[in-house]
Amino acid sequence: MAGEQLMGKEDLHFLGIKVVYKDLIDNGYEVLNVRKEPDIDPQILARRNGNLLFIVVRTATFPDMGVLTPRVAARVSMHARKHRALCYFASVGIANANGDTDEEMGKPEIDGEYYINYKGLQPFPQ
Repeated sequence: MAGEQLMGKEDLHFLGIKVVYKDLIDNGYEVLNVRKEPDIDPQILARRNGNLLFIVVRTATFPDMGVLTPRVAARVSMHARKHRALCYFASVGIANANGDTDEEMGKPEIDGEYYINYKGLQPFPQ
């Protein structure tokens, strides 16, 4: 691990978006737009079975998972109502696959190998 460049927050966020994007494409979703900026919500706009979907992606490092805050959920839900969109959350966890300890696994490296923890889209809490 020595000498490798660790992922920053933006690198981590973008990797999470790529994981979700690939899952959507592989499962037949039509992806209409992707925003990689961490302060723009939702990150992904998609369509499936005639439904417009707003997808918020949050990514964290091992052992954590991305978290949807109530504030973001409320703001995106309000915006989605105006567009008759359904809201989904994608929580992603990234671990350094070459780490031997929990501490090393919690430090993913740019262009490294990763373990991905992603359980699919979850509807926003009502």
